[in-house]
Amino acid sequence: MNATTLLRLLEGQYLCAIRYKAEYEDLLDDVVSEEVNTWLEKIDMRLSRISKDGAFFMAPNLIRLSDMTRVKEELRRFRDVYGPAVAMLDLIRQSKSESITLSPGENLQLAEMEASVIESASLENHLRAMAGVVKGYNLRHSIRENLKHLFEHLRDDGYVVLANAQTDVYQITGKIEQLYAVIEFIAENESIISHRVEDEIIEPNLFRDVHDA
Repeated sequence: MNATTLLRLLEGQYLCAIRYKAEYEDLLDDVVSEEVNTWLEKIDMRLSRISKDGAFFMAPNLIRLSDMTRVKEELRRFRDVYGPAVAMLDLIRQSKSESITLSPGENLQLAEMEASVIESASLENHLRAMAGVVKGYNLRHSIRENLKHLFEHLRDDGYVVLANAQTDVYQITGKIEQLYAVIEFIAENESIISHRVEDEIIEPNLFRDVHDA
């Protein structure tokens, strides 16, 4: 077992074929994954995946009342915790002229998105509306600069990686499946969220369709 693999899991990272590829491939080995699970059991955690081919991550071995309380609180704060990523990914989806699934491994090119935003007043307004959401965003900056900040924000949050620095091509990581899972959970368990918070949640239908595709 690679020690880095365990450290990444303990950091709360999502290990996929796009981000942390070496650690992901390490866990594909049944012997290694069993060894990791044995170690994690000592701290009452386990190795988990959202789907059969999805990213690996560390999860509680048993869901306790304290864990449920934390999860419910995160769901009540959906706008702050997950809202920014949903809004940014929705802008990316709208800017793509061809079909896009926003799936792990998909490439996103900054120049292509810049051209789409420049040609569309509605997309530019959408981008400007995220001035208080995207880290480093400045209304005095160019569209390209602010889109760069948008991609870097998603990169810092683990949803994309910079696949080619010269051409500013980013690639979606396996962590996006976690976002889809949260949205799907909310859709199926609306009763645990107050009506006040439901009114604040960004419409998740776009991402539910992607997840089910």
